[in-house]
Amino acid sequence: MLFEETENSSCPMGCGMDETAMRHLGCPPLPASDLRSINRWMSHQNTAPPIQLAIMRSLKAWILDEPIPPFPGDTTDKLDRITALAHTEQSLIGWTHAFKGRLSNKWTTAQGLWYDHMRHNLPSSEKFPKRYTGPIWMKKLVAQLIYYNLNRWQIRNEAAQAAESAEEHRKNTGDAPIYNYGFIQVKQHRPRPTSTI
Repeated sequence: MLFEETENSSCPMGCGMDETAMRHLGCPPLPASDLRSINRWMSHQNTAPPIQLAIMRSLKAWILDEPIPPFPGDTTDKLDRITALAHTEQSLIGWTHAFKGRLSNKWTTAQGLWYDHMRHNLPSSEKFPKRYTGPIWMKKLVAQLIYYNLNRWQIRNEAAQAAESAEEHRKNTGDAPIYNYGFIQVKQHRPRPTSTI
C-alpha cells in the first residue's frame, strides 16, 4: 500500500486537513503554478480551444474540491460533440485518474480532429509538423499530468521530512525550539551562563 493512514494523519503542509491518498494535489499551501504550466503546454501544442477549456476548468475544479463544470460546447460542431463525449467519459473514469495517466481515448480523437482541421487550412506552401497527431499529443499530456502529480508529491514529502527532521532534532538536543523558514531550520540558541569568579 502506497499510503497508509496513521494516528497522526494531518497534512504536513499545515493546511489542517486530514491527509488522504491524493490530498497532495489539492493542498491549499502548495503553489498552483504547475497547473498553469499544463495550460501553457497545451497552448504550445496547439491544443483545440474547447479541449483546453474543458480539461483545465475540470482539473482546476477537482483540485479546489468544487463540482466539475459541464462542458458548454456547441452540439452542432463535430469537435465540440467529441469533446463533450470525452468530458463525460472522463467524469465517469474520474478526474482523480487523470493525474495517474488514465484519460478518455476520446480526447485523442478530438485533438486529432483539430490537427486535421489545422492541416487542411494550412497554405500549400507550408508543411504541417509530423509531431502534431492525436496519439503523440495524448502521450505528452499524460506525461504532463503525471509530472504535476509527482511534483506535488515531492513538495509534500520535503515538507514532511523537514517536519520529522525538526522533531527528531528537538528530541535529541533538548527542548530548544527550531524555527522553520521555508526549508531552512534555525535552532534558537540559549545564552551561555557567564562565570562570576
